[in-house]
Amino acid sequence: MDFKVKISPKTITIITTYKCTAACEDCCFECTPSLTSRLELQDILDVIQSAFEKFSDLELVVFTGGECFILKQDLYDSIAFCTSLGLKTRCVTNAYWGKTLLSASKVAHFLKKSRICEINISTGLDHQKWVPQKSVINAVNALVSEGIFVLVTIEKDSKSSSCFEHFVNDESVKELTKNSPELFKTQSNVWMSFMATSEKRENDTFDHLENGCDQIFNNCVITPKKEVSACCGLTLEHIPEMKLGTITDLDSYKSEQQDDFLKLWLRVDGPYVILKKILGYESPELKNIQHQCQACAVLHKKENVRKVLLEQYQENIIPVVNKFKIMELEQVIAAS
Repeated sequence: MDFKVKISPKTITIITTYKCTAACEDCCFECTPSLTSRLELQDILDVIQSAFEKFSDLELVVFTGGECFILKQDLYDSIAFCTSLGLKTRCVTNAYWGKTLLSASKVAHFLKKSRICEINISTGLDHQKWVPQKSVINAVNALVSEGIFVLVTIEKDSKSSSCFEHFVNDESVKELTKNSPELFKTQSNVWMSFMATSEKRENDTFDHLENGCDQIFNNCVITPKKEVSACCGLTLEHIPEMKLGTITDLDSYKSEQQDDFLKLWLRVDGPYVILKKILGYESPELKNIQHQCQACAVLHKKENVRKVLLEQYQENIIPVVNKFKIMELEQVIAAS
């Protein structure tokens, strides 16, 4: 493919560790308290500095895991370093550190001091087996009191659970929703199960499946294994093609993708639409797909799908490239 994509990500996501204080059954990275791999502070600082120098459009650094707050002072120092470079920051956490309002307030104080921009808290049916709702509410109250924006994402409930309803109807949460809407929001996410034994959870809408993947080309991901990845998707560790290089060669994020047609196609149409185009709308491979990352795993991992993809991709090159160019032009116009 002669057409080369100009790649300049706005986000770098650092998966600091796969160690977690929880061991959720459907964790996409299979995180548990027994895992030990993590990035050391110097690795984190070096990769942030390198990304800052190499990616001219970089705006945001996301720290996640596993559970990134296990890093303690190393996390706060990493956030402060981003702040010194003028970069926005976000942390994704299960809020285990909110066991008491006092413990939550101590963490919120350190976050405020490092000038964190945003905290995302994950909770719901699986998470609450390990981190109770009260810990999440303590964390939210402490963060909001420090003027830190917090988004709570609650897993899609099963037919037998009501975690979302229980959370939003908590008196403390209702008060925060009413009095601090600029600092506190909640949402329910699209659910994807990783275990055949898990209770099925039906999503309300599938509109998201029809979109292109906004991770590709926009989010440079660093894993605890010191690898550079093309996305932060739920099936990241299951798709070898998403691994681009190591943190000693951050340029691999550009060089390994700029002439990769499948990555371009994923950015433009998304994996579900690609599957529909190459397999047909009635294909059994589309059955039960509820999440973009699920579709991406089918596209990359199933041999019969890969065979059809190789047979048909060439006839899609010109339409996809043209659509991508239009997308780029629309972004330029919107920014002007």
